[in-house]
Amino acid sequence: MADVFVSYASADRDVAFRIVAYLEEQGIRCWVAPRDVGPGVEYGQAIIDAIGEVRALVLVLSDQSNESQFVRKEVERAVSKTKPVLPVRIREVTPSGALEFYISSAQWVDA
Repeated sequence: MADVFVSYASADRDVAFRIVAYLEEQGIRCWVAPRDVGPGVEYGQAIIDAIGEVRALVLVLSDQSNESQFVRKEVERAVSKTKPVLPVRIREVTPSGALEFYISSAQWVDA
């Protein structure tokens, strides 16, 4: 079982996987799509199951993730399951709309 779910926009894939590599080097097990979606498993169900099992969600925050409906859904699911959301801002961006609502009280890390 993973410790954290890493949520990112597809445009930020390389940065997200560098964050995953760093966390895993520190002994923090990560769940990240598409790497951890098992063969034959429905993608959406895999994400819901993973969010339910982890201790926290790491949000790779950028302009692209700020606009991504999928990232918003992942963050909303984590919040609804009372999982802490840990934003890692990789670009100078202010969260908008629903994303701002979900992470307004979270401690951010600028990377």
